[in-house]
Parts: sequence; C-alpha cells; structure tokens
Amino acid sequence: GGPGSETWSEVIPADSSTIPEARSFHKMLCVGDNLYVFGGCGDTSGRLKDLHRFDLKSLTWHSLGESQHLRGRGGPTFLSLNSGRALGVVAGFAGEETNDGHVFDIFQGSNKWAETPLNDDLKDMRPRSVCIGGSFPKAGVSIVFGGEVDPSAKGHEGAGGFENDIVLLDETSGRYLDTIPHDDVEPCPETRGWSDGAVAEDSIGGTLFVFGGLSGDDTTPKRLDDLWKLQVSK
Repeated sequence: GGPGSETWSEVIPADSSTIPEARSFHKMLCVGDNLYVFGGCGDTSGRLKDLHRFDLKSLTWHSLGESQHLRGRGGPTFLSLNSGRALGVVAGFAGEETNDGHVFDIFQGSNKWAETPLNDDLKDMRPRSVCIGGSFPKAGVSIVFGGEVDPSAKGHEGAGGFENDIVLLDETSGRYLDTIPHDDVEPCPETRGWSDGAVAEDSIGGTLFVFGGLSGDDTTPKRLDDLWKLQVSK
C-alpha cells in the first residue's frame, strides 16, 4: 500500500523459554528464512560471544552455541560469507579494539563453528569496532569500512579515534586481503564509527551505502547526516 499503510506487529516466539538473553550492541543478519544474532552486551552476562538463530517459518529460537575462540564483544562486524553458506564475525570491542574473527558454517544445516579462528588471517588488519560491513559474492569480496580504532576515555558517552579506510576480506573464507587507505580513494567519507550501511547487489558486484555515524573526538564529537555510496566490482 501507500505511505501510512505500514503496520508493526510483535513477533511472538512459539517457545518463550528459548529467547536469548536481553542485549544491546549486538549484530543481526537475515539469511534465507532465518535471522542470526551474535554477541553484544548482555543484561546479566556482560559481553557475549553467543550465536542464535530465529526460524521465520516456525517462529522458534535456536541456540547455536558460543565461539570458543573469541572473547565476548559488542560492535562486531557480522557478515554473510561464501554466498550465504557461512557467517563471519570480524573484530569488535572486547575491552579493547580487536582484529580477530571466527566463521560459522550454516550450509545445509551444518551449523558449526570452524575449528580454526580467523585470528592469523586477520592479524594485518588494524583492530577496530562499530564498523560498517557488507559482502559482495559476485565480486568475491566482503568490505569493512571505517570504525572506531581507538576507544574513547568516556566510553559510550564520547567519541574515540575513527578510521575511513576500506578493508577487503575474501568473501568465501573471511581472510584479510588488503586495506585501501582513504588517501587512495578521493573523495571519500570522513572518518566515522557507530554508523550503518546497506548493500545493493548487481550483476558484477554492487554498492555499499553508508549513512551518518559518529566522528570527531572526545572534545568535539560530531554526529553525521551524510550519505555515501561505494561501487564494488570484480
């Protein structure tokens, strides 16, 4: 229908006993008929490293366990990998900015964490959190844009140090490929974290859209309202 015809409705799980712990600063992806929720800051457990699946057909929550290689964290980058066959957790804030990661296989219901984390594969990426991420299967890459690279002394009340570089990951495995400094891409958005973005795929790759975010520093934090797009292709 036209504008104004939209309606909200609460989704009530079939079994309320399986609802994940209340949380914030987590990440969520939709792959097929399932929602996946990872990590965040829990109501009672502090920083979390658990993964949950919500089946949109049966309206049921399913715990997929914790990563045994990651510390609990908020603000990770959560990516669909290998054309939707896997999920990748990359970086995030675990008391400090991180540059580790772990892949979870969801192909044909396998539902298992990889035996080996991405830590060695991501060691050349600058540690960061609260980034913007997106995957482009046709281009063979996943992208992590910007994020917080130095935490604020004021915590969530302040603005830390931010980046506006482009990190390239292999879309199949999640391993680190390269970092493109902002100096090599002009013009480009100013540094930022706590932003968000969306991917629009096309036949050769697609576009990563970025809107808003937090920039500046603890003395002069700056909330942004700009919209940028990054063309991605093979």
